[in-house]
Amino acid sequence: MTTTPSSLDLKQLVEKYIDDHDWGRDKAHVQNTSEAVRQLVEGLVETGSIDESAMRTVYNLCQNDNALKPETKKQRIDDLDIDANTKAPIKERIDEGTGIIGKGTYSVPIEGYEEEAFSLLATAIRSDDRTEIDAAIEEFAALEIEGIQNGIISPILYFLHPTKYPISNDRSRTGMQQFFNYEMSGRLTAYLDEVERFYEVRANYPFKEDFRHLDSFFNWIEQQESPLTESTSTPHVEIPSDVEIYWVNQHNPSEIEEEYLRAKTDGLWHHNLPKLSVGDVVFHNFDNELIGISTVADTAETYTSRGEEYYRVEVDLRSFGKPVVVDDDLKERLGQDDHRLEKYYPIDKNENLNEAYLANLSRSAAEFLLSQVDSVEATKPSDKASDAPKRIWQITPARGGTYWETWEQTGIASIGFGLDHKITDDVEDIDDVDELSEEELVEIAADTGDNHGRGMAYRFQYEIDEGDVIIAKQGRRSTSEPDVIYGIGVVTTDHHEKDFSEIHHTSIVDVDWKVTFGQSGVDVTVDSDSDSIKAYTLDTLDPEYYHQLASELAVEGDTDLDELLALVFDESTGIDESEIVTASEGADYFWISANPAIWEVDSIKDGGEVFYTAYNRKGNKRRIFGAFEEAAPGDKVLFYESHPVQAIVAEGTIVEGLHEGEHEKYDNPVKGITIEYSRPIENISWEQLTAVPDIEGAAPIKNRAQGSLFPLTEDEFETILALEDPIKDGVSQDAIDQLTAKLTTPEIEITVPDSLYFDNNDRLRREIEASLRSGKHIILTGPPGTGKTKLAQAICESATTYEQVDDYRFTTATSEWTAFDTIGGYVPSTSDGGQKLLFEPRLFLKCFRRDRVVNEWLIIDEINRSDIDKAFGQLFSVLSGDSTELPYERDRTVELLSLSESTTDEELADIIGNPDAFPVTPSWRLIATMNTYDKTSLYEMSYAFMRRFNFIHVGVPPLTNDGEVRTSLLDPNGADNYATAWLDDDETLRPVLQDIYPVIAVLWQRINEHRVIGPSIVYDIIRYLESYNDTDGEHINALTSAVVSLVYPQLEGMRPEQQKRLIRSLTDTNVATENGSVNLNLDGERLRQQASDFFGITFTDDS
Repeated sequence: MTTTPSSLDLKQLVEKYIDDHDWGRDKAHVQNTSEAVRQLVEGLVETGSIDESAMRTVYNLCQNDNALKPETKKQRIDDLDIDANTKAPIKERIDEGTGIIGKGTYSVPIEGYEEEAFSLLATAIRSDDRTEIDAAIEEFAALEIEGIQNGIISPILYFLHPTKYPISNDRSRTGMQQFFNYEMSGRLTAYLDEVERFYEVRANYPFKEDFRHLDSFFNWIEQQESPLTESTSTPHVEIPSDVEIYWVNQHNPSEIEEEYLRAKTDGLWHHNLPKLSVGDVVFHNFDNELIGISTVADTAETYTSRGEEYYRVEVDLRSFGKPVVVDDDLKERLGQDDHRLEKYYPIDKNENLNEAYLANLSRSAAEFLLSQVDSVEATKPSDKASDAPKRIWQITPARGGTYWETWEQTGIASIGFGLDHKITDDVEDIDDVDELSEEELVEIAADTGDNHGRGMAYRFQYEIDEGDVIIAKQGRRSTSEPDVIYGIGVVTTDHHEKDFSEIHHTSIVDVDWKVTFGQSGVDVTVDSDSDSIKAYTLDTLDPEYYHQLASELAVEGDTDLDELLALVFDESTGIDESEIVTASEGADYFWISANPAIWEVDSIKDGGEVFYTAYNRKGNKRRIFGAFEEAAPGDKVLFYESHPVQAIVAEGTIVEGLHEGEHEKYDNPVKGITIEYSRPIENISWEQLTAVPDIEGAAPIKNRAQGSLFPLTEDEFETILALEDPIKDGVSQDAIDQLTAKLTTPEIEITVPDSLYFDNNDRLRREIEASLRSGKHIILTGPPGTGKTKLAQAICESATTYEQVDDYRFTTATSEWTAFDTIGGYVPSTSDGGQKLLFEPRLFLKCFRRDRVVNEWLIIDEINRSDIDKAFGQLFSVLSGDSTELPYERDRTVELLSLSESTTDEELADIIGNPDAFPVTPSWRLIATMNTYDKTSLYEMSYAFMRRFNFIHVGVPPLTNDGEVRTSLLDPNGADNYATAWLDDDETLRPVLQDIYPVIAVLWQRINEHRVIGPSIVYDIIRYLESYNDTDGEHINALTSAVVSLVYPQLEGMRPEQQKRLIRSLTDTNVATENGSVNLNLDGERLRQQASDFFGITFTDDS
């Protein structure tokens, strides 16, 4: 933060600027740029339209020549579809020098808003009236286009009207705040308000009419060393003007502890450590936290390790007092135009962190980062790096785990994707991979999504390091399936190329497989918000999730939990047992960690006891064995349950110290302690515990509860108990807060899985998000097989990532449904032989309460196969936001209660404490699907029911274009289409798709002329063909069988003549397609015979 000078001092500073600044040269430059921008905008407006490329080029002219070379600017002018006579004078002005904006912004994302962007530019170039232009700016700003704020639009407006519209970028906004006390948001919706503040400053001080004069003041003042501009914040780091500035992504703790940089000598741009000069400055990002800043102390040296040559550069590292989290907000701000460099920048164009090792930083980016730091220490960094768990990777040993046996036997892990995966399909202007250098391949791959094959290849080759933990796994493809874990190991040698006869991969890392679970692996299901086992090939894994996974594997894989945890946590977060044993001496208070996957504290409530062993099943002492030796009768114990509870849940008392006893999971007697349950404790969460400074040194807190028995001091014990939640009528504040959070509707953004493709994906996503955000429930309609069910599941999967949504339920409607199935009803009790009838909640009510209040969304597949009014009638009021009493009683009348943001804490406490109240929150949604062929049933839905939903159509795209069948929809080598989505799910389908996709496209089109089916059925046909043992190269028998098995059932209900016409069309020849003429060589005779069996129709004389 900069000191705000007094008005007198500031006036003197402005006068000094006017005396020092060469306004004549500055003015000539901006006037030249202004003419170039005006000429370009006039030329574009004359064409009658504008696209994203043209809008970007307008912005490019506003950038200085260091940010974008004049040759590049002129090339982009040449690429535009404007009058040739307009281009020449613009390029002449480019040769004279244009632009003042820094690097960044490689796109101006107006896609979908081209008409609105054209209207803005047309108004701005044709009018000189601020009232008219302001209205156009307001209209454009109201669109709130993602990625377009003041940093993009204000420079364009300035060069069109230099005296009317100032540039609002990071530097000018910071200056306005620091020197003139004006707060600036940078959002386009606030731009016109900011313009007025610039006007006020210009009027109150002797700045020129041209707003560049004021803008240059902020640029000039950054270069001054006046006391008025000295930093008053704690950190004070002078970055000399003659040094380069860099950013490094590090994962190896020793690099931090020993203060050095290390990279392979492989010629890749981000491993080019020799470019570092003594005195250069480096910002250190360690596992998504900026931990410090260093100065290069020596030039790069080379050395050899394990046959690989490396660079090493020594640095002098100073840690930040508090690490700066590299979160989405920081990345967004660091990615602004004023900070960005054109190449090798740490933030990519999508505002994601570029995981390359060494990247370049601009001076303004460095100054911004330092402004986020609370202090810079001269000492070595804290132990943050050494406290970090090892990096964890999850990787699939080919589909179905087929490569696992080779991996385990040869001590490797491998990947089949290369850096050039699909590069010609989805990277513009690249037609031949061979034309790219290795460095270009790596740069493109590094900028690709983590779950794209190319991005995974990059991460495998350049991010997996020696010492990383690697998990061989198979991720579930639906929520009803378990994940499979084959083994866990440690990387001993990072990426290299090697051939193995048993597998088709050559991209290898060596792995010491520490724990394995047989050839078939072990099935596990971990319910966690922190991460998940992915269905795609390679990703990292969050340490918190690994902790939960280890607990599950300890049970399902019969493996020692301590051994699993030691792979990730022990070496870097080793428990100092000597320190804890000393603390144990004479201790009267303890903490015991219970894994609910093995035993639940609740199982010994009401005075029960647990015999807690001091040895694991392998006969090894548990960590902190000394605590077991010190435990004595009468000592107090706090029970802590690990994931998913992660809280103190009860208090107990030790009734017998270390002694030998029997345990059901041990073959022989074993030593342990016996603890009696005393009382429950309303959960004291891990977050609460770690937020209290007074206990941050307590043994279980320091060691993240990674142990069994920990000693506590009396003060620590009492401090923890003091955290128990206050209770309102038996309901904790924490429970009230959790329900309160569910009263707001999340701004949901849905993610469609890569294995699903929709021709109109953006429209569909916007419709769904708008419906959910506006409080509507959704019915997805469309032909069978269009992916409605999977889309509904994807919507709910996305929703569960928000704190308001706990989970979701899935069911398929039937015609037999009644209110008993959906709401509930009376059933005989089981405790007295059925003498009493008790109310039992069913499907809907379980979405709102189980043993506690929950918010679980509901998916109903094929909703209108049920009698809507009969099955759903009692839910109608709640869907409209009204509460209703149900005709059932337990302790009280059963109620469906519709809540709102205005519901008070007292009302929430009463609802939480009433097990007969089922609260429906504003964040709950019902997502239903309905096949188009059931549309006649739509009229069985009452208007009262229908108006509570938004109906969103999930259709089939046009299958012909200008009379030709669109084979491109199924081309496995094409850009984004159905085939590429299916191949992301199952690469083994490529050969059959390659062989027959034009035929399948024609088949699909012919069927859909008579009965529309979706791409899911086509996908089933492809999978059927791939599995069919067909020696016929044209797949005649296989394709005929597939049609009978998969398509014929969809033809039920059609009139016989329609069925005949459809079946006859399946043997058409010379069908025009995008690939040329195609014949449907199906077995016509068999098709007719099977149709006779299916539908009872005949083809007498084929009529």
